[in-house]
Amino acid sequence: MKAIIIGSGLIGTTSAYFLASRGWEVTVLDRQQGPGLETSFANGSLLTPSMPEPWNAPGSWRVLLASIGRSDSPLKLHLKALPHLGAWGAGFLRNSSPARYERNTVKNLNLALHSLQVLAALRRETGIEYGGTSHGSLRVIRDAAALERAFAWGEKLQAAGGLTFRRLTADDIVAMEPALAPIGSQLAGGIHYPVDEVGNAYKFCVGLAERARQRGVEFRFAAPVDEIEVRQGNVAAVLSGGTRFSADRYIVAAGSYSPILLRELGLDIPVRPAKGYSLTFEHPRLLPPFSLPVCDDDFHAVVVPLEGGIRVAGTAEFTGYDLSLPEARIHNLLTLVRQVLPAGGFERAQAKPWCGLRPMSVDGVPIIGPTPIGNLWINTGHGHLGWTMAAGSGQLLSDLMTGGTPRVNPQAYALARFNGGPLDAGGG
Repeated sequence: MKAIIIGSGLIGTTSAYFLASRGWEVTVLDRQQGPGLETSFANGSLLTPSMPEPWNAPGSWRVLLASIGRSDSPLKLHLKALPHLGAWGAGFLRNSSPARYERNTVKNLNLALHSLQVLAALRRETGIEYGGTSHGSLRVIRDAAALERAFAWGEKLQAAGGLTFRRLTADDIVAMEPALAPIGSQLAGGIHYPVDEVGNAYKFCVGLAERARQRGVEFRFAAPVDEIEVRQGNVAAVLSGGTRFSADRYIVAAGSYSPILLRELGLDIPVRPAKGYSLTFEHPRLLPPFSLPVCDDDFHAVVVPLEGGIRVAGTAEFTGYDLSLPEARIHNLLTLVRQVLPAGGFERAQAKPWCGLRPMSVDGVPIIGPTPIGNLWINTGHGHLGWTMAAGSGQLLSDLMTGGTPRVNPQAYALARFNGGPLDAGGG
């Protein structure tokens, strides 16, 4: 069997690797010059089953309204994006009801935990090196009431999906991560999530692409898709740069650009871009050195040690397909990392800024599986959990396409769950 995959980010590359492992002939098309050069390039670097919550938490509409005109809001809506969001925005808010929010959180948790198991098996199988560490993450909280709510939520996720955690006092936090001593007196306490990991997503993507090549996968870079031909309810070919690529099955794994490709085929999948930012600092001056990733609840940011450097990431910004880097956003992240690690001496001149478009589904859960077009499949909509879910998503897609036995319930991630229409998102 032959497959063509559009997209060589984390999701497309893992999909290619697993299909090739099952004997398929796979070609990957990507408009960039190499794998992982868009949203997978400089993300937050955390693999976090501890953060399975969709971004449309109950009451998120208030946060979005309050964000208009503010540069420091962690969840931000631009007025110019409203026409683009349309019915998707209404579905996003409908899914913020407590019942749907909790149900979708557990779906994400199940896939995230499974995905880290798949990733561990990949490391053993391939020997792939991507600067990974498996010491867990710290969540620090400054307000005592918020801390108790976090403990209660953790217990709920432990009961529903098996997420393990350890309660911490402020002293416990400083003992685990001495670099946080300057802010220890500000903390009410926190949580250690032992399952979380750190790793360079781009480095993983490049390494796995090479191992996929060794299994026969052909990567065609600088190959933007010009057209997807559909005949009699099936894809007949993908056209790129004057070349016609044909196969038995076709997979769109193009992140936030997947809806654009599919809309031309009459499929309006409920995925829209959510812009995120990061700053990377090489060789920071920190004594003692910073060794554990930190999620700061108050500042809505993650600060991550990454191969001798530090990366701070945050923000979900609805601004369409805008990839500009406003200085206000860069300054905001710079302020955040200084507040978490005030002894670091972080300066703007040292910061390497980046932004990417996370593919956000309307219910905050990825979409993996077949489409109404007979031989067309999709793997997208992972939002802020693309790195966390990549290995498991690639394996799940290959299970579904090759008749394997999925390790998670595929119906939870199927496009068919949107039973009331492509943007309704009322399905379970």
